[in-house]
Amino acid sequence: MMVLQRTFALVAMGLAGTFAVVSASAAAIKNGVVPKDQIALVKPYLGDYEGQWNSSVAEDVSDGISRYELENPVMRLSLDPSNQLHVRFYIDIASAQFNDELDLLGFGCNSKVGDLLELETTKPPKGKPTEPYQVFAARFDFDWGNCPARVYAVPSNDLEFALLIDPGNGQYLAQLRLLKRVQADGKIVVEDKGLQRTVKVRPKTGDPGSMYDPKMEYCVLNELGEIEKCFDRESELKQYIVPFPFPGLSAVWYTKNSPNLKVVPGVKKTYHEAVFRRSIDTPAPGAN
Repeated sequence: MMVLQRTFALVAMGLAGTFAVVSASAAAIKNGVVPKDQIALVKPYLGDYEGQWNSSVAEDVSDGISRYELENPVMRLSLDPSNQLHVRFYIDIASAQFNDELDLLGFGCNSKVGDLLELETTKPPKGKPTEPYQVFAARFDFDWGNCPARVYAVPSNDLEFALLIDPGNGQYLAQLRLLKRVQADGKIVVEDKGLQRTVKVRPKTGDPGSMYDPKMEYCVLNELGEIEKCFDRESELKQYIVPFPFPGLSAVWYTKNSPNLKVVPGVKKTYHEAVFRRSIDTPAPGAN
């Protein structure tokens, strides 16, 4: 299980920032049918992909996308005779061969990936790329059936799909994600003239005080969300030298004219994410 988790993490890190949802200019889709002028652009990537969902390899299986422990699921991308594009899942290779489809959220959930809603193709980069690049993005309707607790159960929560080519490893990569939950995620910031730094207020390290009289400290976070420096008092925080986003320039925030700490409301989105792979050398179904 740890090997699978590490493998998914490495692949996800390598593809960080590559996932793109379809834009407002995406092709209008009716009844899940791929437009005639885009069928040839989709066909090379049809077939069975092997991969993993990030939440399938989590320690808490009950928090994963499925009530099953999905060790080696298969995703099938296919076109039916009416040119409707489908995404189907199977618990393993053997099940895919017998077309024994997987209820993705778990037995009895009656979950289903529905019609294609949006499709957008992308021109490949010029030259001979060595890094993964996207060839199309799509959005599919998703029905959670009897298991709304396993996803963020709102009608707009569709399955997002991106197909990439990884020339370095000779693979097609299918990235998928489904919104898992949305949480309030307000943050405390200190701001001056448009420059904003996130601040975490926490019990003082080594001397937290009591439950009724906690001793707090103010910690400035860097761009990665890591604690950069902590102060006992807000006045000390406001005197901290905060760098501008330009090399060699900085500004000192003095207590008398520094802004107050404020809470910026926000939301945190968590996704079920998956990466499935297929060798470029594997011919698409029906290929000559």
